[in-house]
Amino acid sequence: MASDTSTTKPKKAAATETLTFDVSTGLKRVLGSELITDDEVAIFELVKNSFDAGAGKVHIFFGPNNVIVADNGRGMSYKDINDKWLFVAYSSKREAKQGKDFRNIVADRSHYAGSKGIGRFSSDRLGSQIILQTRPKNEDTVHRLDVNWSLFDKNDREHFDDIPVDYQATKSFDLPKELQKFGDKLRAGTVIEVRDLRHKWGRQSLLALKASLAKLINPFGSTTDRFTIEITAPAEADEDKEARAKATKAGNEVLPGSVVNGLVGNPIFSTLKEKTTFISVSIDNGQITTELTDRGEVIYRIREPNPYKHLDGSNFHCEIYYLNTSSKQTFARRAGLPSVQFGSVFLFRNNFRVYPVGEVTDDWFGFDRRKQQGFSRFLGTREVIGRVDVFGSDEDFQEASSRNQGLIDTPAARQLREAVMKHCLQRLEKYVVPVSWVDPDDANTGDLSRLMTDQGRARVTKAVASLVDNDEVELLDYSKRLVSIVNERSNDFETSLGGLRAIAEKTGNKPLIEKLTKAERRYEEMRKSTVEAHKIADRERAVSEAAVERAETAEAAAEIERRRAHFLESAVKLDAKTILNLHHQVTIYAVVVAQQIENFLSATAGQKSIPRETVLEAMEQIAFLNNKVMTITRFASKANFQLDSEMVEGDITAFITEYIENIAKVSGSARMRIVVENTHPGLKMRFNPIDISIVVDNLTSNARRAKATRISFKLEAAEKGALLMTVHDNGQGLSRGVDPKRIFDMGYTTTHGSGLGLYHVRQVLGEIGGTIDLSDNDGRGAGFAIKIGVGKRGK
Repeated sequence: MASDTSTTKPKKAAATETLTFDVSTGLKRVLGSELITDDEVAIFELVKNSFDAGAGKVHIFFGPNNVIVADNGRGMSYKDINDKWLFVAYSSKREAKQGKDFRNIVADRSHYAGSKGIGRFSSDRLGSQIILQTRPKNEDTVHRLDVNWSLFDKNDREHFDDIPVDYQATKSFDLPKELQKFGDKLRAGTVIEVRDLRHKWGRQSLLALKASLAKLINPFGSTTDRFTIEITAPAEADEDKEARAKATKAGNEVLPGSVVNGLVGNPIFSTLKEKTTFISVSIDNGQITTELTDRGEVIYRIREPNPYKHLDGSNFHCEIYYLNTSSKQTFARRAGLPSVQFGSVFLFRNNFRVYPVGEVTDDWFGFDRRKQQGFSRFLGTREVIGRVDVFGSDEDFQEASSRNQGLIDTPAARQLREAVMKHCLQRLEKYVVPVSWVDPDDANTGDLSRLMTDQGRARVTKAVASLVDNDEVELLDYSKRLVSIVNERSNDFETSLGGLRAIAEKTGNKPLIEKLTKAERRYEEMRKSTVEAHKIADRERAVSEAAVERAETAEAAAEIERRRAHFLESAVKLDAKTILNLHHQVTIYAVVVAQQIENFLSATAGQKSIPRETVLEAMEQIAFLNNKVMTITRFASKANFQLDSEMVEGDITAFITEYIENIAKVSGSARMRIVVENTHPGLKMRFNPIDISIVVDNLTSNARRAKATRISFKLEAAEKGALLMTVHDNGQGLSRGVDPKRIFDMGYTTTHGSGLGLYHVRQVLGEIGGTIDLSDNDGRGAGFAIKIGVGKRGK
């Protein structure tokens, strides 16, 4: 059988050919109205282009059917327009960054708000026609470009580069009369006019845009003060005039958010810095520097290594403000809307806002997720407001193409979120929660008065000590006013000593260490003397009780002779137990006073001169104990109160009223009338009767020194059943030049007195969670507002 020797021939290979992409006119719609889905964002894109062009000012004009965005930036030449602006998706900003590491660029506009080359298409979202006018420096010609976006929408089969764009050269900018003054000064710059608007800009839309623009660039009054935006909307001029007149008539400030025309800005945060607690965190040169400030007082400043390598050289900076009740009220009054409607912590990349981070419904940083999942008390977006700034390239911090989805997830973006959470929010929490939240009244206070008490200073000291209990944390500075030795008679004395010693050793503060050692020694001596005083008083009470028992037996057998002296007649009405308790207390205080004097003499032995502060601290404690002794004598001769060193539980409003009626009135001066009015239904709580009487005594004493002829105490219900006691006198009031914020400080006086009375009042009230503040007093004199019972704490 013959074999088949035929073979199959291979097919001939097809010839290669080159294909190219073709661009449809539909690309305009994809990059324009479909990508930019919000009118405000479209305006933002145009403003960003102005910022990136180095403009110092942007003027936005709203006409009946047109919007104009004009800036004084670098402008463009004919070559720039032809080679760059008309080159789809070309970005000179991206080109400027090629071959450079953003970490080595430091100059002011070296980072750009946008770098995709598609911002010019945002005008398609606003209207169907765009007119570009631009002039670069050192040129007289204004280059004008007319683009009709509607031509691109006729047929998606057409080629993008087949649609004509008209160009002409002119000598000057064509602007409406309202912008003519701005245009006359425009040596270089760009004007973009959008005509045939797709949506009408009403007043509310314009006010919302103005508020958003304030957050877009500079809501904190920092970093970009040289870039300003001004809005002109002639149709809104009359309503703006009415809004200004209404505010002026009511005696109010014209809020930026109540008028359309004018500069965009929001100075609210400079006011907040004095009203609340905020933290400032920066990353630079491999270090994280943190500064926490509370109502104008720097609490601490620390430095530690930076664990976030992707943030090195990014100029990371974060400011977060805690919004307590007082600061929320300030914000609403100044901003014209509640803080919860303004937003939370905004993110800025290269000085421009990254949307929607910080918006009311946004939780990009994860604050609310953590708050909802946690078991502790955490801060969420409703309690804080702030700003995070970072500089960098798209490689590390790239915005999503839709322009309203935040940053794309990258290692740098993840470290950014972690840094904000751990080193900003949580550090703020570690101060706010243990220092402010434990005192309900502190939330309503716009100053440091609640923290100037022994209890407040002890809490601040503990918070700072807890923070620096870390070998990597370097304590650079701290508040000497708040982080200091508290009064030795305070219940918080021992607690604060440990924290102070940790801080002193951390900073190598030898003088503070020596003061702490002496304070500890004095405290121990005073404690021993108190124990001894109790033993002596107990022995004397035992002897007195036996004597009283014998006297009572003798009384039963014979009628007591009528007393002639008024004091003895009053004293005999007291029961034996009360007399013994009063005697017991006087003995204890006398022994402790003697010990205080001995401590002072021992500590100052051999010194030729003694600092006033040292004398004042010693005298303050002696004066306080002496106050108690004098109060006891008034009790002993004028009242039937059961009094001892322990806390009692009862109606504090009834006690205050009885004390004023039965003791203060009777033992006071005849030339000053004391009036008390009690409309409170009653407030039961634990309190020390002697301490409460010291409050009344010091206030009446101060009024007497101020030559008052009348002082009134009014007790009424406040929120949540608390007691509000308003005190008014008709004396000389505060002297000229007196600092109202200091009148409760130890040693600060307005009446040539010791300067201890009001200090004692605040300390005593602080022990039971009470507050005292200056209040308005119509006409002559001084007024105080005292709150007790919001938290009903006792010692």
